Order: sequence, then structure tokens, then C-alpha cells
Amino acid sequence: MTPDLLSSLNKNGTGLQLRELAQTLATAETVPRIERLQRAQDADTLRLSGLGQVRAQLDQLGTRLAEAAGNPVLTVESSTAMLAPRVTDRAALTNGSMFVDVTNLAQPQVLEFSGFTGADQPLAAGSLTLEFGAWSEDAFNANPDREAITIDVAEGATLQDMVRQLDALPGVSAQLFDKGDGTFSLGVASDTGAENALRITAQDLGGPGQALTAFDNASDNQARQVQAARDAQLTVNGISVTRPSNTIADVVPGVELTLNGATSGVLDIGRSETAARQNLQSLVDGLNDTFGLLREVTRNGIGDEARGDLAGDGNLQALDSALRRLVSEPIAGFDDEPVTLAELGVATNRDGSLRLDPPAFDRAFAARAADFDVLFQNKLRALSGQAEVSGNPQAALPAGDYRFAVDGQGRATLDGARMSGFERVDGQMVYTVLDGPARGVSVTAPPDLTSDTIRFGRSFAESLATLMDNAVAESGLIGRREAELDSNVDDRAERIDLFEARATLLEKRYMSRFAAMEQAVSQMNSTGSYLQNLVEMWSNQK
Repeated sequence: MTPDLLSSLNKNGTGLQLRELAQTLATAETVPRIERLQRAQDADTLRLSGLGQVRAQLDQLGTRLAEAAGNPVLTVESSTAMLAPRVTDRAALTNGSMFVDVTNLAQPQVLEFSGFTGADQPLAAGSLTLEFGAWSEDAFNANPDREAITIDVAEGATLQDMVRQLDALPGVSAQLFDKGDGTFSLGVASDTGAENALRITAQDLGGPGQALTAFDNASDNQARQVQAARDAQLTVNGISVTRPSNTIADVVPGVELTLNGATSGVLDIGRSETAARQNLQSLVDGLNDTFGLLREVTRNGIGDEARGDLAGDGNLQALDSALRRLVSEPIAGFDDEPVTLAELGVATNRDGSLRLDPPAFDRAFAARAADFDVLFQNKLRALSGQAEVSGNPQAALPAGDYRFAVDGQGRATLDGARMSGFERVDGQMVYTVLDGPARGVSVTAPPDLTSDTIRFGRSFAESLATLMDNAVAESGLIGRREAELDSNVDDRAERIDLFEARATLLEKRYMSRFAAMEQAVSQMNSTGSYLQNLVEMWSNQK
């Protein structure tokens, strides 16, 4: 029934405002339910906002950890720019000073082949064989660890073509020089190191062009050589050392040392009290910010206290408990006795917040500065001192001691976990864990070492980072709660849409019924009017 028809009927019907009545009835049946759903949805949206704040705070705490890791307590400083240290393994650093005296830098052999007319000078066909080794005057001793390389020169190739071939070879660089007197020279350089010098032997196949024997130094090296290959020569704490490169990674444990010139200097490896204080204060501040936010969003609103958006949320209470447990529990695997944050100068206030106690920090740093390594740096070491240990264990590997063993067939295990092994050129054996929580841990040991104890200490920062990563993961405390609330919000939005659609349907249904009622009432009213008029007519006829 259309509204106009209903209005027309209504003139002779009940006289009620039927459209308003239909709307009121439909609203009374659906709006309370919609409002309840909307209130619940708004509350869950606030909870999601609160979880977003917690997630952002954990990100900020992670940033603090990264900044502290970039401000290391244990540092290496050089007394001269001629000695440039770069830390490669902070866990391998040992406190102390090292005196370094560099006599000679490592240098490449440089050969000059001169008298050419230009880059496009044609060459005869043939080949050049390059061997690597050491020259002693005119005697050459080939390096057994490097294979000879042969390049073929095609007929019609130019001098520049051959330069490109040579320059593309590993351990060789080649360049053409304009001498400025109308001639060109070919410069060929080897890698640095006495045993990386070059012997070039030509095989000339004849034909037009410059014969390849012009590039042969096998019989006249002294005439071709403008600089001899040489090892770096230095002493470290009085011990003579030679290396083929000016970048040396195996003299100072945990440090890559670049030699920039002949010099004498000191490398100081020590712990900075200022850096330790800054890092610990930053950690305390970040934890306090996190504890404060968790307390704010979960408070129950007792008395005049405002109720938090996540009041009584069990997931966040569990996160708060896990963080406080991590702060209070000992950090094991660094020394014979575990270390706690309290022993490093971190005190707990009555309200549960933390503070850095300066006198306690000063006493701890003066007595046991090495203990501060537990904050931001994992540590792997062999207790025997005979092996070197490296790698980054998986998060599931607990701190503690692990037994390293090699059986009679040379098969190695770490606490039963299988390790692959190979022998280095210096005779040392390298064993690596292939799977399990210790995957990636490598032990470098002498071939006669059959057992050792490997101690692993996981830093407080890494344990904290793991806890936070787990919390915000999809399966974590925050991740699960966010997914649950997102699902609730989506479900309630769908239910609100259904109730709004139901209100429209109810209004139409009521209007349809009211239209039928109005029609019946209108008919009855019409019949009543007819009968009344008939009776009045009869009465008038009497």
C-alpha cells in the first residue's frame, strides 16, 4: 500500500499517525540492540588503540636497544690514523693494550711493458700464461695455492683488447698509459703479497702485428719490474708478523686492522664507563616508559583513578609480568656466576619503577667492568682457550655450557647436535652445527682437540628483544589480542548492518499491516455511515 493511498484511507480510518507508529515500533525493537553493539564496538576500538600504543612503545624500546648497541662499552682506539681498527667480533675482544710497529706495507708487483705506438696497435696471435708466486732476483717459485691462467689473443686483436682481457683476470689489474713522449706503456699489477707476484710467459703464433713476446717477463723480470711484490711486515707486542695484505683480520682477536703506512702506535681495548652509564640509563628509561604505559592502560579505575582502555586485560598483565621477571632474573652464561641488573646498579622503587643508582653503578664498574658486557653483547667461548667459537645461536638456545666432542672418525657434535667439519689451509679444523637451536655456531680448533666446553651467554638486550618480538607476533600476547578484537569489531559491524536492515523490513511489515487495518476500518466506517443514514431516512418517513 502506498503512503498516499494510506493517507487517503486514514482520513476515513483510525485517524492515527500510522507511519510514525510503524517507525516507532521498528525502532523500539532494533535500536537498543544496535546501541549495545555500538557501545561494545567503541570499547573494542579503544582497546585496539591502547594495544597500538603498547606496540609503539615496544618499538621505541627496541630503538633504544639498537642505539645502545651502537654505543659499545668495549671499544678499540688507535693512537694513530696509520692504524685503523674495525671491530668484527665484539665478543672476542679482550681488555688491554697492543703495541704495533709497522715496518713495511704490503704492496703489489708492478710490471711495465713499454714502447708501443697506441691503444689500437695490432697484435700477433698467440697466448699469455700468468703464474702466481714469489721472485727472488731472477728465480721464480710458483705459489702452490694458486693456479696459472692462460689467455688467448686472437689475430687482429689490439693492445687495448688484450688490456681488457688481463684486467678481467682475478688477482691482476692492467692499464694502458700514454707516456707523453709519443709512446704507450702497459702496466700490469698483481695482488699485494710476496707470493702473489706474476710470471708472464708468451707463446707467439706469428703473423702480422706486435709479437706477444713483448709482454713476457719470464727471463727478464728485473728489467720489466718497477715495483716488487712485498708482504706487510710488523710487530705486535714485540712479535714479528708478516701478512700478504694491509688489511689484517687474524692478529688482534675480534678486530680487522688496516695498515695505512709505516708507523708505530698503540691499540687500546677497554671499557668506557661513560658509555656503560649512558646505555644503562637509556635501558632503565625505556623500561620505565613501558611499565608506565602498561600500568596506565590496564588500571581498573579505583576511586578517582580513571579506568584504562584495557582495564584488567590478562594479556597485557602477562606481558608486564614477563618483563619484570626478565629484569629480576640472573643473566647466565658469561662467567661462572650469573649477573643481575641489580648488581650493575639498577634499583627498583616502591611503585615498581626502576632507577639507576649512581653509587651502586660506580662500585660495580670499578670492581667488575666486564660484567656490563651482559647487557648488549652475546658471548660464545671455549673454556679451554684452545678453540675459537663464533656464530649467532637461535633464540631457542638457552644460555649455559655445552659439550663439544670429536670422535675417533673425526665426527664432531655439540651437546649431541651434529656438526659438519673441514680442514683449513693452516691445518685448523672448523666445525659448524647444521640444525637445532645451536644452528650456525662454529668451533675452530686444532686437529688434536677432542673435547671442550662451549659456554654461551645471551645478552639481556637480546632476551628483551626476543620477548618483545614474540609479544607482537601474530601468535603472541598482543598479536592474538589484536586479532580477537579486530574479529569482534568486524562481527559487530555486520550485526549492526543486519539490525538496520531488519528495522527497515519491520517498518515495511508494520506499514503493510496497518494499511490492511486502515482499509478494514475505513470500510466499517463507510458501512456504519450508510446504516446511520438509512435509519435517519426511515425515521424521517414516519
